[in-house]
Parts: sequence; structure tokens; C-alpha cells
Amino acid sequence: MSAFELLQPSTLEEALEIIAAPGFAGRPVSGATAISLMRRAGVLNVDSLVSLERLRESMRGIHLASDGQAQVDGLVTLGEMENHAGLAASHPILPAVFATLANPRVRNVAMIGGYLAHGDPHMDLPPVLSALNARVLAQSVRGSREIPVDELYRGYYETSLEADELITRLVIPPQPACAHYKKVTTRARHDWPTLGIAAAFDMEDGRIVRPRIFIGAATDRPLRLVQAEAAVAGEAWTEALARRAAEAAAGEAVLVPDSHGSVEYKQALLRAHLPEVFERALKAPKPAARQA
Repeated sequence: MSAFELLQPSTLEEALEIIAAPGFAGRPVSGATAISLMRRAGVLNVDSLVSLERLRESMRGIHLASDGQAQVDGLVTLGEMENHAGLAASHPILPAVFATLANPRVRNVAMIGGYLAHGDPHMDLPPVLSALNARVLAQSVRGSREIPVDELYRGYYETSLEADELITRLVIPPQPACAHYKKVTTRARHDWPTLGIAAAFDMEDGRIVRPRIFIGAATDRPLRLVQAEAAVAGEAWTEALARRAAEAAAGEAVLVPDSHGSVEYKQALLRAHLPEVFERALKAPKPAARQA
């Protein structure tokens, strides 16, 4: 690895000023789980790294509102999110996702802001957070703005963040009554998925309402399946509806072939597993805020 300068700001304002400086060509880092691998592989060479470690104490809170909304500061580790009892109760879809996300060593180091900013299309959380209609707060010396997670990613390792912005908070709305994420992988359960499918919806009078369906890993960014959503909206869940939704999903999804499989293989996986996601969502634990 090439030599680099390590900058260690003590405040968020100082960090933002560093990355906003004219000609700055470094990278901010938090847990550094991904960037260290990229540097070892020789695919990332920068003159400086801006460590956010000294900001940890002021940016590591998890705040839960009475309506079930969660706000997670940008330097909270994935492990802290995984082990937070309140977050598990308000958003019961998350513990199952964390259980197969990387491994405990990575989850105890990786921080949510850097994780989401990384932009790797194989990550598990972006399609889940997109299905939950979550958003991030991006901050710079120019001010702050909210970005829906489903608008954060533009392509392979490409995000809508500006070069001088940091993700300082994740906001997750109250979880719908039914939600589930299916990680499809032919390797170890904690490995990158071949396909990830997330669905979240409510039920009214036995019918599906406000469905949000996203897939990841088989695409260059989390992809919303609007035709599949339209197929199930307002309908009672049946085997026939499952087949229609699966065909709609396979027909609209723009999939990317890679070492995990061909487009045809991934279409077959989507057809096979989308019905399972809905069936498991219907039986999944309900958010605490929605329990009677």
C-alpha cells in the first residue's frame, strides 16, 4: 500500500472543513472495513484519510420516537444497531438481516454512515432500508439535506453524495406491520448475496396495502419493483397472486450477470423466492409500536 497522511479532526465541523477544502483528494473513513481492503487490493490510492474516530462519542446515539421512528447517528456500528433492544422491537426485520450480514468482527467495527456511503451493490441493508422508506441526513459546510435511501445509489459504487458531504444520521420510519428480507446465497450465509429481496407492507381487511418491494445484489443498485407492487396492492395473498407477482418482478427487474450467476438464473431465483418473502412477512413478528 502507498503511504498516506492520516488526519484526525476532533469535531464534525472540522471534518467537514477538511473535506470541503479546495483540491482535497482524500477520503473520510469511520470503521475502515472496506477502504482497508480496497487499499490492499490496489484499487484505491489516496494522499490522505480523514479518520472520524474522535467524533464517535458525539455521533453514536440511537434515538427511538414513541411512534416507532428510529434515528441512528452516523458513527453507530452495525453491531450496536444489532444489539439495541429498542431498535429490534420497533423494527423486527433488522435483527434477522444483521444475523447474516458479514460477520461479528465486521459488524462491531463498520459504522452505518460509512457503510451506506460505500455504495457496494451487494450490501444487504440498502434494499431493506429502501423498503422501509428510510432516509439519510447528508451534511457539509454548505448545510444539510435528506436523501431517501432508494435515491442514494446511482450505480456500481456510485452514490448521490457530493464529495464534501458526510452521512451523519439514518432516519427509519415506523416499520409496516409486515416486513421480511430474503438473502439468497449459494455460499456461506454471511457471504455476499446472489440476490436480496426486501418487502414491507401493511394489511387492511385482509388485503395488502402500501407495498414496497426492493431487490439488491443482482442489480447495480437497489431496484424498486413497481410492477410487482402494483400486482399485489389491494389484493389478498393467494398462490395465484404469488405467481403473478413473481412473474411481474422477473419481467421488470434489470439484472446483472456476474460470478454468482446469469441473468436467467437470477430471474429464476426471483420467481422462486419472492412469494416466500411475502409469506414470511405475513408471519413475521410485528413492530412493538403496532402490537395491541
